[in-house]
Amino acid sequence: MKKAELQMQETILVIFIVTIIIGMGLYTFYQFQIKSIEDYRYELGQNRNLILLSTLQNSPELSYSYLGDEKNALDTIKLLDNNLNELGLKEINVKLIYPENEDKLCSKNNYPKCNKYVVYENKPIKVNSVEIISIPISLYYPYSDEYKAGVLELKSYS
Repeated sequence: MKKAELQMQETILVIFIVTIIIGMGLYTFYQFQIKSIEDYRYELGQNRNLILLSTLQNSPELSYSYLGDEKNALDTIKLLDNNLNELGLKEINVKLIYPENEDKLCSKNNYPKCNKYVVYENKPIKVNSVEIISIPISLYYPYSDEYKAGVLELKSYS
């Protein structure tokens, strides 16, 4: 009788230990899966930002074209009044880099004597991190019919 009770207690103890080991394994697997999903989500967000940055300069809302012929430049007048929306928690700026002058935010009142355009802005109240990517672009000024060098900058907030 005592030997049977001892074997029963050993069996319960072994089942308990195996259950704990399996639970720890499932928890570890779950944590790895969550980390993998977060990494994938971050990578997908980066890819979305790069795609947005590369396609934004060719979008009809911002690009300069003459008689339907794309000129591979951003029209600065279109930068003053655009209809970009629903892009998420981002800020898109265009800055004139040559010729250099003091930072002056562009509006309809001070155009073309300015050098920074805010194309889209949806900044969250609380910012945890900011990812900034930028590419060089060409800016077209229709009043003076000239091209100048600029930078298209995308700030993505999380």
